[in-house]
Amino acid sequence: MLYDLSQPVYNNVPQWPHLSPTSMTVPQLAAIVGVNVERIDLATHTGTHIDAPYHFFPDLETIDKLPLDHFHAPCIAVELRHKPAGSGILPVDFNGLTEKNAKGAIILLKTGWGDKRALTQEFLTAWPYLTGEGARYLLSLGIHGVGIEGLSVGGFNDPEKEAASHKALLGARKLIVEDIRIPEPLLDGKRRHFAAFPILITGAGGAWARAIAWDEGDMS
Repeated sequence: MLYDLSQPVYNNVPQWPHLSPTSMTVPQLAAIVGVNVERIDLATHTGTHIDAPYHFFPDLETIDKLPLDHFHAPCIAVELRHKPAGSGILPVDFNGLTEKNAKGAIILLKTGWGDKRALTQEFLTAWPYLTGEGARYLLSLGIHGVGIEGLSVGGFNDPEKEAASHKALLGARKLIVEDIRIPEPLLDGKRRHFAAFPILITGAGGAWARAIAWDEGDMS
């Protein structure tokens, strides 16, 4: 079974509020040469995307310098829909994780924001975010990375909230996948496989990706 964790891109898609709106157009090529070719004005951190260490650390790897094995690993989803809007995700919220089930895995944070995705103040500014303490706790379990349903793994409109978990994870060369949607079946506590391979953009701090998960044994 394949699970799609990606969010679609379209005109004026919900994204980080300070970015220019996304536009998607179809030039009039069909009337001339009989083909449709779209043009998109899209920030690299809009839609389902991966953060490279360079995003916060100018001396570390850009997206094109990361090895392919950075982008896939086992995964396990964590239920966090009880977290209030705008609240920080803390070590106590990971009581169900142990080093045994988290080691080497991408931890998928199910906050409910994947289902709220819209041009609303709540979605655009008040997602539950991973705190620095929460990120460092996950690192102590030996994780491979983190995926989150909000626009960012960090918080909004506060430099410390935005930077703390990014710096902890990216400084340790861990995977960050943002703006995903975690399907309900993944919340059964089982480890699955995860992959999100980015577009190969030279010198970029992030890139769009198609994030998927699948059951163990399905694609061996």
